[in-house]
Amino acid sequence: MAERTLKRLSAYSGSCMILTTKHAKSIAIAPPFWSRLEASILEYVADTDQLGTFSGEVERSGSALDCARRKCEWALEKLGDKVDYALASEGSFGPHPFLPYLPCDEEILYFIDRKRGFHLHLSQLSEQTNYNMTQVQSWEALLAFARTAQFPSHGLIVRPNDRATQEPVFKGIQSKNELEAAYEVSRLYSEQGTIWVETDMRAKFNPTRMQVIGQLADRLADRLSCLCPSCHTPGWGKVGSEKGLPCRRCGYETELTKYEIDGCVLCTYRTIRGRPDGLTQADPGYCPVCNP
Repeated sequence: MAERTLKRLSAYSGSCMILTTKHAKSIAIAPPFWSRLEASILEYVADTDQLGTFSGEVERSGSALDCARRKCEWALEKLGDKVDYALASEGSFGPHPFLPYLPCDEEILYFIDRKRGFHLHLSQLSEQTNYNMTQVQSWEALLAFARTAQFPSHGLIVRPNDRATQEPVFKGIQSKNELEAAYEVSRLYSEQGTIWVETDMRAKFNPTRMQVIGQLADRLADRLSCLCPSCHTPGWGKVGSEKGLPCRRCGYETELTKYEIDGCVLCTYRTIRGRPDGLTQADPGYCPVCNP
């Protein structure tokens, strides 16, 4: 009789997780959660613009992490005790922290397991973004910007003058006719005929951002599939690292990571593992003694 390999059930197999979103993010998040965890995603559609908008009408109060956590809490508060699992996403856009002239997308996925009593969040910094904005004074210049922004598959936001102008604001523009109409109206409200245009970074109008969210969802689903070796709580994974990789030439402890620390999201159990690249010694070029 042939030996059969039984697939281990996920701790969330058959579960339904509530995703608080206004912009259809389940498109990116649901597939990895189903394939990795056998868990389904149900959207709780809420006006998350109350917590801040990319186009600036509502300033975000607190950090992106605070915002993501608050979205999860909304679902738990509004939908009651029958909801055990809540998910939310929040993104931030701006210059890369290490390469200032390169725009980047930083995404956060926040998860609350009320049944087991833990929170878990992961983040991802990606240069994969069309994030951009500028002022234009002609229809030709607007079309040139649109081409670089991957329009019409990626939406645009158009308004008169500058980003501080509140009304009128045209969002989610995804056709040339819509763009032309927004341009003409915005010119009427502009003293100098100058138009402000920016990429619409809301997920349902930005396939590139949706792809990054999907990559992060894949990582979170993978993390939730890992159980703590001690208490068997889901979410086992990296919780920190320790610097001090020794120099290959003189043995001095450099600022490079020496090892990584895995831990449980609930109990205090921790283990140490080597660097993912397998390095046990640092190149002397990173050593402040050998290369002062």
